[in-house]
Amino acid sequence: MSEAGAERVMRPRTPEEALFEQLDRQSNEGGGPLRLAGALLRAPGGLLRDLSGSQRMVEHALSLLAIAVAFCAAYGAVMGLYRPGLQTLYAALKIPIVVLGSALLCTPTLFVFNAVGGSRLTLAQVVCLVLSMTATISLILVAFAPIAWFFGVSTEGFGFMTFLHVVVFGTAAGFGLKAMETSRRYLRHLDGSDAIGPGLLLLWSVLLVLVGLQMAHHFRPIIVPGPFYLGERGLFLEAVLRLWR
Repeated sequence: MSEAGAERVMRPRTPEEALFEQLDRQSNEGGGPLRLAGALLRAPGGLLRDLSGSQRMVEHALSLLAIAVAFCAAYGAVMGLYRPGLQTLYAALKIPIVVLGSALLCTPTLFVFNAVGGSRLTLAQVVCLVLSMTATISLILVAFAPIAWFFGVSTEGFGFMTFLHVVVFGTAAGFGLKAMETSRRYLRHLDGSDAIGPGLLLLWSVLLVLVGLQMAHHFRPIIVPGPFYLGERGLFLEAVLRLWR
């Protein structure tokens, strides 16, 4: 064995190398949205390699879209159960619009920023990555659904329920953006270049959160009864300030 090879054997693996080895061992057998949903949580390596090689893009995009819509709608229905009735349906329709709409509105920005930065990712690959992040967010949301349901049917505190849902969405967004960061690092490992620059990803993450907050404010009310769409203009910061008064 050469000295370089012996050094690699003796040198402890870094956390990043261990992560890449784990992702390299993971396969993606397909099987529809439900199997892909499990892969997003446990073994995303196969999906990321498919995206890196532009393989099965349409299949993956449709499955990820189905996951995001279905699980966001499920959590939205739970939110609407705070005031059962037509609002349950409205909330089930609004949450996919808020989550997916925010992500897709920010997708062209991510693509252009990375293209300027020298990224070789195509628009289709960027769209699939964003859908993957959105599907991850929806899975975390539905994991919190039983807790949100319990508090929704056992309390009358609107302020508390608003705070609870903000915490849940913040947690879900954190997991989704962490998954995006893992995807960035693994894609860099696969093709040897910064597929998504870390600075641009951070900037885009902040932009995504701001757009998401504005989207949720624009499509209010979500928890309490009201029309599907008010059509009123206003900044989400105004609503935040009113809550503190």
